[in-house]
Amino acid sequence: MSNSGLSTGAWLAFAQLAGPVLLAMLVIGLGTGVLQTATQIREASIPFVLKLGGVALLTIAAGHFMVSGIEDYAAALFTAIPGLLHG
Repeated sequence: MSNSGLSTGAWLAFAQLAGPVLLAMLVIGLGTGVLQTATQIREASIPFVLKLGGVALLTIAAGHFMVSGIEDYAAALFTAIPGLLHG
C-alpha cells in the first residue's frame, strides 16, 4: 500500500467514525433551533440534552459500523508497515 493509499484510508476511516455523529448533531440542532424559535423558548440546555441523547443512541445503534472502519484501516496500516520501511 502506498503513502497516498494510507492517507486516503485514514480520511475514509475518519469520515466513517465522525460523519454519522456530526450529521446527527446537525439534524438535532437544526430541528431544536427551529422549534425553539417557533415557540420562543430560549433555553440552552434543551439542545444540549437532545444532542447528548441522540449521540448516545447513535453510538449504541451504529457503533460497530463506525468502529469497523478504524479496525480495517489499522489492519491495513500494520500490514503495510514493512513495505513502507523498506521502500
